[in-house]
Amino acid sequence: MGYQPYSAPMAAAVEPPEAQTIRSLLHIARIFAIIVGILLILAGTIVAAVFAARGHPVLSVIGILLIVWGIVDFVIYTQLKAIEPMVNQRQYEAAKAKALVWMIIGFLLGGIIIGILVLVSYLEFDRLITWQRSQMAGGGGVPPMAAPMPGPPASVTGVPPMAAGPPAGAAGPRYCTTCGSPNPPGARFCAKCGAAMPP
Repeated sequence: MGYQPYSAPMAAAVEPPEAQTIRSLLHIARIFAIIVGILLILAGTIVAAVFAARGHPVLSVIGILLIVWGIVDFVIYTQLKAIEPMVNQRQYEAAKAKALVWMIIGFLLGGIIIGILVLVSYLEFDRLITWQRSQMAGGGGVPPMAAPMPGPPASVTGVPPMAAGPPAGAAGPRYCTTCGSPNPPGARFCAKCGAAMPP
């Protein structure tokens, strides 16, 4: 019984770590947006009510502006949430363009922390787009931050480099098409994200 060369899973199934970094940064930005939005709406309601009760309806406009600002933070939250499915579907260029718009709005109306978080995620898209273009060009390159470590030479292990894989006919892990995580050969759903595995 001889060994056949092991062919690694398609590189396109591997997800670069930058994709998870972007998801995490956008998630934190969404948390800030929702908290700031709630606080601004509460503060605006209180300010508007206090000034209106004291007979200063003109000053109650300050409270109304705070409420509007809080509503903008809720809109930022929903728009940042809409970027995540684009990343999951590997629509990196469209997600980057949308992140640019909401980064600017985040800086202007959402708060400096939200703007900075979206800015950092925006910059991470460049690596993803470069990696994706190399995949499309047939470069089959590895994800930008996930380059494999070179193994020891055959003279050290005594095994030819291509014969170190599993035996012929053995099923390797199946990779989720949604998140790129490895799963056991018979898995029907991804262990990480719960998406249905292809047949």
